[in-house]
Amino acid sequence: MVESDRPKGEGEWVRDFVLLPEAGNLLHPAHRFGDQMITVHLAPEARIRFSRRALVWVWGTFRASAGGPAGSNPLYSLERARVQAADMEEIRQYFE
Repeated sequence: MVESDRPKGEGEWVRDFVLLPEAGNLLHPAHRFGDQMITVHLAPEARIRFSRRALVWVWGTFRASAGGPAGSNPLYSLERARVQAADMEEIRQYFE
C-alpha cells in the first residue's frame, strides 16, 4: 500500500491507494511504472487506515487502461474494492 495522487499520513482513513509489486526501502524507493501499479478505489462504504508499505489483500472489479507501460500513471485499477490487512502469519507464510 502506497500513496496515490497526494501524500497520506500514517493512520489516516483513506478510500484509495496504490499497490506496487515491491515496497522498496529508504535507499532504493519502489519503482512506479504504469504497468506495475494498481490503483485501488474502495467501495463507497469501505475505508481503511493508511499504512505505508503494508501488505494487504484486495479484491474488486479489475479494469485496464490504455497508456505507456513505462509511464507514471497506473494502467490498472480495482473499482468498488474491498481491502483487508494481511496478518503476521500470512506474511510469514508467503514471504519466508
